[in-house]
Amino acid sequence: MTLLFVDPAMKLAKIITLLISLTASLHASGQEVPEFTEQHYTSDNGLPQNSVMQLRKDKNGFIWMTTQGGLVRFDGTHFVTYNQSKVPQLTSNRIIDLGLTDDSTIFFKDTGFKVFSFDESNQPFLLNPHIRNRYVLLKSRNEQFDVIRNLNPADRRRVESLFAALATASFYYPAKTKGDGFLRIGDAHLTYLHQKKVVFSKTFDYGAMFFDRAGNLSDRMYYFDQQNRIRCMDSAGKEYLVLPTMPGNGAPLFTKDTHLYQQGERLFMHHLNTFYELQATDAETLICKPILKTGNIGAVICYMNIPEAGIHMVGTQTDGVYVFKKKLFKTVRIPGTNNNFYSQHIFQKDGLLTELGVISPSGIFSGAPFPLAARSPILVDRGGNVWMSSKRQKVDQRTPDWKLVRSFYTNFQPLNLAQTPDGSVWLSATSGQFGKALGDSIQWRNFPRYIKAFLPISNTKFWASDGAGLFVMDVKNATFEEIPEMKGREVRAFYIDKKKTLWAGTYGQGFYAIRNGKATALPLDRNDHLLAVHTFLEDKKGFMWMPTNHGLFKARTQDLYDYLDGKTTSVFYYYYDKSNGFANNEFNGGGYPSSAVFPDGRFSFPSMDGLVQVYPDSIIDILPDSRILIDKFVVDGKERLFSKDLRLIPSFNRIEIILASPYLGLPENQYLEYNIKGLDDEWYQLNPSQAIVLNRLGYGNYTLQVRKKAGFGRTNIVLLTKHFTVDPFWYQTWYAAVFALFLLAFSFYVVVKLRYHYLTQRKKQLEAQVRERTSQLEYSNRLKEKITLLLAHDLQSPLHFLNLLSDHVTAALEKDRLDDVKTGTSEIKKAATNIHAFVKEINLWTKSQQEGFFLSKRPFPFDGLADELEEFFKDMLLFKSNTLEFVNPGQWDVFTNREILKAVIRNLIDNSNKYTTGGHIRIILDKLDDKHLKISVSDNGRGMSPAELSKINRRIENVLTSEGIEQSGRLGYQIIIDFVTRLDCRLEVTSIVGQGTTVTISGLLPGQPNATEAILTDTAPTNFTTL
Repeated sequence: MTLLFVDPAMKLAKIITLLISLTASLHASGQEVPEFTEQHYTSDNGLPQNSVMQLRKDKNGFIWMTTQGGLVRFDGTHFVTYNQSKVPQLTSNRIIDLGLTDDSTIFFKDTGFKVFSFDESNQPFLLNPHIRNRYVLLKSRNEQFDVIRNLNPADRRRVESLFAALATASFYYPAKTKGDGFLRIGDAHLTYLHQKKVVFSKTFDYGAMFFDRAGNLSDRMYYFDQQNRIRCMDSAGKEYLVLPTMPGNGAPLFTKDTHLYQQGERLFMHHLNTFYELQATDAETLICKPILKTGNIGAVICYMNIPEAGIHMVGTQTDGVYVFKKKLFKTVRIPGTNNNFYSQHIFQKDGLLTELGVISPSGIFSGAPFPLAARSPILVDRGGNVWMSSKRQKVDQRTPDWKLVRSFYTNFQPLNLAQTPDGSVWLSATSGQFGKALGDSIQWRNFPRYIKAFLPISNTKFWASDGAGLFVMDVKNATFEEIPEMKGREVRAFYIDKKKTLWAGTYGQGFYAIRNGKATALPLDRNDHLLAVHTFLEDKKGFMWMPTNHGLFKARTQDLYDYLDGKTTSVFYYYYDKSNGFANNEFNGGGYPSSAVFPDGRFSFPSMDGLVQVYPDSIIDILPDSRILIDKFVVDGKERLFSKDLRLIPSFNRIEIILASPYLGLPENQYLEYNIKGLDDEWYQLNPSQAIVLNRLGYGNYTLQVRKKAGFGRTNIVLLTKHFTVDPFWYQTWYAAVFALFLLAFSFYVVVKLRYHYLTQRKKQLEAQVRERTSQLEYSNRLKEKITLLLAHDLQSPLHFLNLLSDHVTAALEKDRLDDVKTGTSEIKKAATNIHAFVKEINLWTKSQQEGFFLSKRPFPFDGLADELEEFFKDMLLFKSNTLEFVNPGQWDVFTNREILKAVIRNLIDNSNKYTTGGHIRIILDKLDDKHLKISVSDNGRGMSPAELSKINRRIENVLTSEGIEQSGRLGYQIIIDFVTRLDCRLEVTSIVGQGTTVTISGLLPGQPNATEAILTDTAPTNFTTL
């Protein structure tokens, strides 16, 4: 049985302490637990597994958590898992311990008791190969302090004996002196060490030291007893029953589900879905301050508080991790209204007057005359009277207790109300009229410019806008001084700061600062939300607040002036969205006034869902001031270390650089840019995956620069600089250049030699061409001579015959012998037809001899050609008593030039008919092989003599040369041979005297009339002669 220690001398002190504790408790009970937004992460959106066992935050700002699927790093947006695939030395993916070294570098222990950490290149390394039956303080890679081995030998053996079975459930709570402090071993052993000795060692008969049921605070160990009461034990081993104080009435009743969580020297408790921070006034009293209400989120295993960011993280057994961020803003609403606010004004010091009602500490008043007309302007004058528009064309002046003083009826809807230093009240209308309240009426001014938004400068001068510009208006002299840079800008918000600078917000054209009559546009945020700025409020810390249609922005006023003065090219804007506590991201503008500042410094902004209020001087901003780290440097798919300057081979294809910069705030507030110095001077926005991809860089020295604004201030920049070099190819080195010069000189020598050789060869080629041209000219001349002689010979007889027939027909006509006339004219027609066919063939043959002749080929039916030839030779065959037969056993179509083939066959039939009497002429189209056809023309006439056959074969062998031309030869076979050659076919002639002649044309292509090629047209250059 354990005796509780009570010191009688301490009774008075305990009473005083109890009173202090009760006072603190009563104070705490009056405090509200802040509201938080909740983000929930599971295996569905980043975690490898849903059991989050431990949480730590390292020096770089990363959040680390252990799971059953490996160690997880969280940068506020992305999760990275370190398991056996990334750290092959791990015994398993289960991590049993997670801690921080002296410089807050993370280390973790696997189930094999190996301890790992990360180096400056963010690469894991083995920090300690085996820590099992001892407790080692891992201060750094080189400094590691073994708490157990620091003890005297006897005490060391005594403590080590407990570690054998309880190595994974031990924890050391260091005191001020190294080696001193509580050592918790397993669930039931507690020891205190001091000056290398064991001061006391206690073994409980239940799991008092279970990991989430015990913790250290002010060098005292707190734990739950078996009745779920809190007890503590000091460094001397004295045990106390603790009286906890919590907000509310009555003593708290803890259960087995009440847990304690240690975070450095701080101790937290989770009880009934609420987290408390514990504060010890003495050994017997604990103040439990509520800091987070979570609702039911399942079995909680670990907890981490990040006070500088207002963030709480909770790890659960089966439901992943929760991130709670403190709501910085409060939304105020008026029940029974649409809560769509525009105008507002401070009323009676701590109240707020809006078009929907009055909000004051004593309550909300929304009766008559509320609601006011839509977007009604509101003015509280220096006498405390309220000016407002209860109806569209009416302005009322009322006393602070709402009694009507006077009413002004207008023909226009009021838009803005303002009071000048002399107490005069001016107003503008939505239609652009501008006037002054005098007596019971409004004196409207007849100005050439419309006035919508305005702000008094003095009794007679105003800043004003007509919706399409900005100008200074002098109502006394009726003059308007235009600001030229603001032409076309719809200005709706004005603010004059202490330096007399006018800040003007437009609807869709950004915001401007007007100094010395000149307007300067301020830079926008990266999403262009600052195009519409509804109002400006400056807080006591020197920050300018600007609501927009897409959230709320804050900038340091000095940063804006630095931009105006040319000292910087960018401004850091801090962004707030509805996750910070307001219900809708869209703020309203166009109401006058559209924002208010309470006497206690509280700001109030109108939105589409309530009034958004905040104490600007007490707000916690999460600034993006963490380091920028290179997470991976991958070259052609292989990861490379980038701890120092890096050299790359020139043949690489792709570099991928993965960056990391932890930030727990809104992603819009961290903007990373990169530049590759040596490639260009441009800065590029880093994509959401935080990867930079480079392809095929030329050789040289490069510097990777990554930067971001770390917060407010023009020089507040975080910059990462890494150098790397791409080596040149061998041909890009200096010795390659020397070799190239030598090679160039040698090449020049070789070129000269080759040029000489080329000119010599060219001379020979030209001489050969001259010989060839000479031969062609000789061939052409001989051919022309032969054509001339043969034409003169062959046409002389037919023409003479026609002359005789003409005389015969003339004589017969004179004697009325009509039968003779008919016969004669018939003969004339036949002769003329023969002459026409002859001339047509000569013309066709002449074209084929021209240079650049192009022969078109198409498929056509052979039987149609045969019918034409039979009709042509019918009378001539009858005259010679010959018969003509065409044979086409395969019904073949032919793919060639129809006119030339027709001329060849016509000449062959003509020759056979000429040298055959009473005989038979046969033309056969048959298959030569699988791809070609042949045409045979045979007769049984008198045949050729060997000499004539020899001449013809010689012409066939020497086609298109002068040797193939004989002056005594017949022109018909000259034409036939040339035509067959043009058809890319072969000609064979066989003849036996007295038995006849056979001429074979082989190499013709078959054609399909219905195929696609049958309808294609031949194409030839325009300078070609086509047939």
